[in-house]
Amino acid sequence: MRCLINACRQSRCLASTSFRPGGKKVLKLLDLTSGLGIRALSSTSVRKSYINSEKVIGFKGQPTSFTYTERDAILYALGVGFKVGQADYLKFLFEGNKDFSVLPTYGVIPSMLSTFQMVVMEDNVPGIKTYLPKILHGEQYLEVYRPLLPSATLISTPTLVDVLDKKSGAVLIIDVDTHDENNELVAYNQVSYFEVDAGNFGGRKTSDKIIKSTVAIPSRPPDFVTEDKTTIDQAALYRLSGDNNPLHIDPDFAAEGGLQTPILHGLCTFGFAARHVLQHYAGNDVTKFKAIKVRFTKPVIPGQTVGTKMWKEGNRIHFQCQVAETGDTVISHSYIDLKME
Repeated sequence: MRCLINACRQSRCLASTSFRPGGKKVLKLLDLTSGLGIRALSSTSVRKSYINSEKVIGFKGQPTSFTYTERDAILYALGVGFKVGQADYLKFLFEGNKDFSVLPTYGVIPSMLSTFQMVVMEDNVPGIKTYLPKILHGEQYLEVYRPLLPSATLISTPTLVDVLDKKSGAVLIIDVDTHDENNELVAYNQVSYFEVDAGNFGGRKTSDKIIKSTVAIPSRPPDFVTEDKTTIDQAALYRLSGDNNPLHIDPDFAAEGGLQTPILHGLCTFGFAARHVLQHYAGNDVTKFKAIKVRFTKPVIPGQTVGTKMWKEGNRIHFQCQVAETGDTVISHSYIDLKME
């Protein structure tokens, strides 16, 4: 665990500097999903968290700058499972294609550094002390206001809008607005993190700050089902887009967290699911993508098969992801909103 803490300390120098995908100094939050490794992480705790909700709610973090190119967008597409030979693969894997496009879920990447700063680098936030090994990724919402350009510099600003007291832990709700260099709003993220053993601080249990709630899937059979087998290198590839957490690559580090093997990034599975929906219901037209809301429930192990079940209701596509080899549901109560003609 010491290497993770040291990495966090070293990354303090990034608070007001630019961030490049794959940067070696950046380490993203643990995106373990609910229930995974909680007992092991709790038993290895070396300090307690502290939350003063009156001081922390409404705190706005420092803007962070993120620059990407066509190469980075292609690397992300490969990381979330695009392969040569798939429908429209040149559109996402070849910068010389006349219709070259950036997958809309790449919009989560610029916000990563800003949420990292806010939750892990607690000296920046009054009224909160967190313990990284106990932070779990619960839910993610992303809305894009225009298609992402092939290359750009984007500025993301996080605001910690609420903290919920769930007794067994605390839920941190963070909004991130991402603008371009002309101050035009490009994307909005809302992320929920659950910190184990950080509850019982006297806070409220519900929030009116959650922009979009998760929604149960329809009670009928799915309208469409597809699946993709991840490779054993999937996490190694996805991490090059900026999530350098050793949990996803280093077996020894994963073992320290109570895991038998490194797991796939939750936001990588998120990208697989969104790609499935975009292909089937939008013909890989990124201009039709509006927003996505996801709840993470269990992890995927690199090499497993991700299946996505989909239900269409108007311009909303409900979906749920399962691992074919185990039957485990890994993403639930989730949906994508499309811009329909």
